[in-house]
Amino acid sequence: MGRTSGSANRPAVTGDVAAMAQFKISSWNIKHMHDAIAPGGKDAARLPFIREQIAQMDPDILCITEATPDLPLLRQWAATLHVPYVVPTIPGTDAALAALPHNPRKALCGLYGYPDNVLSGSQWIWFLVKAGHNLGAELQDPKIWRRFAASQYTDAADQARSDGKWGLFYWAERKAGTWGHVRQPQVLVATIGGARVELIGAHLRSKLNRTNPKDVWTDDTSSEFADPFLREVMNDRIKLATEAENIRKYVDARFAQDAAPAVMLMGDLNDGPGREVFERKHLYFDLIGNLQGSIFEAERFLNHALFDYGAPASGTGAGLRWSYKLSGKDPVDPTRDPHLLLDHIMFTQRLVAKDQFPRIRSGAGLVEHAIHERVNALRPKKVPETSDHRPVSVVLSLA
Repeated sequence: MGRTSGSANRPAVTGDVAAMAQFKISSWNIKHMHDAIAPGGKDAARLPFIREQIAQMDPDILCITEATPDLPLLRQWAATLHVPYVVPTIPGTDAALAALPHNPRKALCGLYGYPDNVLSGSQWIWFLVKAGHNLGAELQDPKIWRRFAASQYTDAADQARSDGKWGLFYWAERKAGTWGHVRQPQVLVATIGGARVELIGAHLRSKLNRTNPKDVWTDDTSSEFADPFLREVMNDRIKLATEAENIRKYVDARFAQDAAPAVMLMGDLNDGPGREVFERKHLYFDLIGNLQGSIFEAERFLNHALFDYGAPASGTGAGLRWSYKLSGKDPVDPTRDPHLLLDHIMFTQRLVAKDQFPRIRSGAGLVEHAIHERVNALRPKKVPETSDHRPVSVVLSLA
């Protein structure tokens, strides 16, 4: 397929990570991945192009969202990529698989913190790490996440919880309840360039808008939202915001333990900088602000890999700082720019500190537009795109 050597923004490198000058980390939502890699899967025709896109990106670590829940299948597939990759796991994984070998998803739901339901059943988060690297990479038990995050809540009931849930309070309503991650964030702990780095892989809940005009508007003029629709949409966004807040609680807990932790957050957050119609008129905040933290605690503020990448251009498609394009106009906000940034990589100040490595320098982040377009230009029209999301990457300098 006309493969190039190495990534579009760094030279190809081989050998032990200690000998590298750069280390690339990518995050990609591979739409319905299980349908592509499962034997006889309905989207199997996409698989060669997915493999080629990964080869041309050439990440040292790849975080995949919407990944298959079938870990044995993923392991087999990862070992056959352009270079072999391994899939780090939580201790006890193989024993859990052995106890229920014919249903790997169900076997691992409890251990990995996923609810055993339809919403999270086919969209898991995994990290792929080049097999030749000696990173000591391992996924962290979600019990650690839950206890760390709970310690940062102010309500005693939330502090005492160990089930991964937290209090959920609806705006201007007496109604309250609990909520938890639809897809439990997964934390990869690895030694990169001599430093212990935590990589948080996340895939937050969708906004789940209904689009039937009979449900959305009070009349045919499409000028005023119907009360049931508005209530549902606002409640969905409140749940999404509390998932982001729970991630922030985990990061704050790490700062309570370490003055300068090296933490990266990546994945499909199902929202981006800026406010669409519901945020503009009702919520008055955007999701990323909840995650990045307060400028009054600047040492805890999360930097964004795409802060100084590309030239944003509203509505023209000329800007580069987007990872997902709506297939048509937003049915409830038709003037909205269809180019959205839903996929992110953020990181703590430790990873931009002068004279310390690994270090993320200015201009080190990108959306993999060129590789995505080049690979998909070669697929037959009847074959779906590799994904509806573009991967996002960042390069760490190791020396």
